[in-house]
Amino acid sequence: MPAVLAMMAHPDDIEITCAGTLVLLKRAGWKVFMATMTPGDVGSMTLPREKISFIRRAEASASASLLAAEYTCLEFDDLAIAYGEDAKRRVCTLIRKVRPDLMIVPAREDYMADHTETARIGLEAAFASTVPNFRTEAGPEGHPPCERIPVVLYADPIGLVDWTGKRVKASQAVDITGVIGVKEKMLAAHESQRSWLRAQHGEDEYLLSMRRWSADRARDFRRGSVKYAEGFNPHRGHGFPHADILGKVLGRKLVKNCD
Repeated sequence: MPAVLAMMAHPDDIEITCAGTLVLLKRAGWKVFMATMTPGDVGSMTLPREKISFIRRAEASASASLLAAEYTCLEFDDLAIAYGEDAKRRVCTLIRKVRPDLMIVPAREDYMADHTETARIGLEAAFASTVPNFRTEAGPEGHPPCERIPVVLYADPIGLVDWTGKRVKASQAVDITGVIGVKEKMLAAHESQRSWLRAQHGEDEYLLSMRRWSADRARDFRRGSVKYAEGFNPHRGHGFPHADILGKVLGRKLVKNCD
């Protein structure tokens, strides 16, 4: 069974950026793994780090359960993710355990360092996952090197804009109109963040902003029936596979090449 690993910085990043595509891959027979670098341990104005971490891990697990997916937290500190040997080995351990055919990471031009560093670490760990002499935490006996490097896709940045506020173009857009309800339920599982923003804005901004961004990406389809979409950019560097997995698995009705 083919597998996809979505690895983001914080609980709820996956739901905001690529959960709809994960739903479609799941329905196409893929195994889905969801991972976050941190438990979102500074994501509260009132609760201590230990308590909000416990809550947010549980919310991420509840979201993953809606997709019958496996969730893993790699237990890095929130707002302190940085590329380094330990981070690379820890993520490589996960990749060797999951052995994904496809890996989705944050955009390289996202609005904060936790996201961009997660993308860099994920990319480097994916490359190292096939190297026998690169030892991971569990050792080569527990998780042998992967047979091949996974296809790596960068998801849309939060709000579809880079750090300058410029809209980021996607190479591919995936029509998630038919599964937007599932995506919304997965995001709503993150009640601690939803209630925080609801109190701040006086409306359910957490879910409304996700729908706005998904509707914005849907414009790239130039098809009236597509109301919501998610965007991706493939990593095309040396040594990485360039296969169009989304187009092959989901079909041209749901996947549009925007290049």
